[in-house]
Amino acid sequence: MCGRFNIIANTEMLFTAFQILQQDLDFANIEPRYNISPSKRETDIENAPEGSLTRIPIIRNDEGQAHLKLAIWPIVPVWAKGKIPKYSTANARSETMTELASFRNAWRLGRRCLIPATGFYEWQIVPGAKHKQPWHIHHKHQKIMSFAGLWEQTRLSNGKVIDSCTIVTTQANSLMSEIHNSSYRMPVIIDPAYREQWLSKNHDAALSLAKPYPDGWLEADRVSTLVNNPKANSADVISPLVDEKS
Repeated sequence: MCGRFNIIANTEMLFTAFQILQQDLDFANIEPRYNISPSKRETDIENAPEGSLTRIPIIRNDEGQAHLKLAIWPIVPVWAKGKIPKYSTANARSETMTELASFRNAWRLGRRCLIPATGFYEWQIVPGAKHKQPWHIHHKHQKIMSFAGLWEQTRLSNGKVIDSCTIVTTQANSLMSEIHNSSYRMPVIIDPAYREQWLSKNHDAALSLAKPYPDGWLEADRVSTLVNNPKANSADVISPLVDEKS
């Protein structure tokens, strides 16, 4: 699926990449995040300790303009009463997101978003090895790519309204089939030419984009198991492993 990714970019890069004219929050001090993982399951958002929730930038189409906002990851369904579910809602399978209770409200209301990323991680089963091999996957030509996402809005008991989001996934392409060889999934990646289509209110047009990314446009590096630690947040996380010479 897609349970870890990174955003190694500053505010100006995000604004330029997504042609953002307005935003509602102060992103002046955005810092590189090398190893983003979802918020802990079964967390009561209203009573969550400061800094315990994962908030990520998302791009939404509000009244015809791209807006940069922060949203909790993973998505908090409207029926969850402000609590992150005990099962994972970090990803929404494109094949079932229009029907499953956790995502169908967001889909029905056209609450689609783009989630900026500079790379993501997956773990490969290696025959004979004790542990899975982590890989860092990134775009060959785009410094910042965008995942297809859904966002939801939930009102807490104290009246505060919070936004949350999920990453949409699809079947793996050839590269990802070799790496994610347990579930054969990958995030839906939306190229710049199709971003408005994903954000539009046209459900059929948006759904047509939920497909494996074309082969040849992504590349992957083996990285160390440092990424396995969600608290690890440094450039060492994405440093490629050097193959041992025979």
